[in-house]
Amino acid sequence: MTVLAYGADMASTLGAPPDRSQSGFTADLLEALTGCAELINTGRSAAGDGLRDVADVQSLGDRYAFHGVGAGPRDLPRLRAHLTQLDAIAAACEKGDDSAAIGMLNALLAQTGAIPQIVSHDGRGPHIHVSRPQAPLADRMAAHFAMGLAELVVAGQSDRIRSCAAPTCRDVFVDLSRNRSRRYCDSRTCGNRLHVAAYRARRAATG
Repeated sequence: MTVLAYGADMASTLGAPPDRSQSGFTADLLEALTGCAELINTGRSAAGDGLRDVADVQSLGDRYAFHGVGAGPRDLPRLRAHLTQLDAIAAACEKGDDSAAIGMLNALLAQTGAIPQIVSHDGRGPHIHVSRPQAPLADRMAAHFAMGLAELVVAGQSDRIRSCAAPTCRDVFVDLSRNRSRRYCDSRTCGNRLHVAAYRARRAATG
């Protein structure tokens, strides 16, 4: 179990070996960015709204082990609104507009009532939570994910936020490649489909 900086307690889901080019990227930051991308992509999904009900909100909270008050009816519209703001922040990062991203991040952190505090629980030593456990789950998640983006911006790494280059996909992802050359949210799906289509087009042209 990792000790997270921003209020979630979760085991690491990133199994890739450490990359020295990302020496400043802690497991905690990577988890926050992964969760942020997952939330944003529920709104970008071609299948429609990925946040359909309170159970979806709670499921997302459970996947990232947010402790405290569970999801209630008000969390659904609240998280949908936060999702829209996080998506706009990601778009600003992708455009290289850090000034706009910073303004929106500060506004979202204030809106969610982020109050960083040192806590110790469940036999763990002191660590930082960005929100009170009594705060609405939607606010706790949004504040946690916003802090992940904020740390990326402060580190001068905001251009690692990308949208998938596949024409049929709009998913956002964090490019952790050494030379920041990643183009697809998943090379095994979107990347391969595009390569296969290009290959078939070349065969047809020479056929």
